[in-house]
Amino acid sequence: MAKRTPGLEKVVSIIPKAIHELGTKQEREFYQHWVLWHWADIVGKAYAQNVKAVRIEREVLYVCCRNPAWSNETRYQMPRIIQKVNNYAGGKMIKDIRLSRSWNIEDWEAHDASADTAAKATEVPEINVGRERAKMPLDAADIKDAETVSEGLEDEDLACKLRQLYRNGRQLDKLRRARGWKPCPNCGRLCPPQAASCSNCRRQREEDVRARIRAVLRDIPWARCKEVCEYVPECTPQLLNEQRAALVQLMAAKVAVNDRTSMEAKTLVMLYRCLPPDKLTEDAIRRALYELRFNMYWPPDYKMPKRYEAIPLRHAQKRQYGKRAAQEKSQQAGAEKAENAEKG
Repeated sequence: MAKRTPGLEKVVSIIPKAIHELGTKQEREFYQHWVLWHWADIVGKAYAQNVKAVRIEREVLYVCCRNPAWSNETRYQMPRIIQKVNNYAGGKMIKDIRLSRSWNIEDWEAHDASADTAAKATEVPEINVGRERAKMPLDAADIKDAETVSEGLEDEDLACKLRQLYRNGRQLDKLRRARGWKPCPNCGRLCPPQAASCSNCRRQREEDVRARIRAVLRDIPWARCKEVCEYVPECTPQLLNEQRAALVQLMAAKVAVNDRTSMEAKTLVMLYRCLPPDKLTEDAIRRALYELRFNMYWPPDYKMPKRYEAIPLRHAQKRQYGKRAAQEKSQQAGAEKAENAEKG
């Protein structure tokens, strides 16, 4: 009896093979559309809601941003997004990202309307806290304390408002305790039962983490998340990127756009590119500062050079390299000829 063949091959493995057999051009077009279809999986849902991938042409990804803030974020995150897209496509799919204006505002509004409709369909009806608070009774001590708070005020309307606010606060505290709220272990304020501390303490703790991350970046501008975590264990990639972007904006405003040699300019490039000092070259400084030109200080009567003047084109570099090699070759041939003449 013949042995049975194993189970059927999955579609996930069949489609790439079939596309590959059609040819390189069709395979590349397929994966370009594949990247556009799975844009939210590549960059995240929150980012995809504000930055949309429009098309891919000649290894350039064109995106459309909701507002200038997301445009700046896209410029800053460009190397990371390029790497993510290429990793998802399984090869070198794109090498640059450019901003496009081809997306209509109606598309954003339609997307927001559909998202709001879906949210309303799944949202839980909220409880009227004001109505529930008004039902909480106050004892004699609370009423006496409310009268004591307004003592010494000559304006009766202001005193009445103050007493009402105090009573509302006491009722709200009783309502929260009845729902299981507990005192914060740090400051004593009431916080929800599922929270370890109140919102004010959490905010202060988060700000302390951000301040420590900024302090590490000032000392080690090229530090990445793994290195920062050695000094700030609470650091996350998102927090690090936010603080790096904030420091880049702050430092760029203090550096002149035509500065290439000062320590502030080099520190800005190391912070922006995550480059250690041993990898900081003149070409890296020139390219990074040209990308940050609109965020830097412009001296009076300064005229921005054209892009090819600040960053030479590739074919120009190759031509220059070819001329240099030809000159070196001719010089070497002349030296050999002179040496042979002397020997003869």
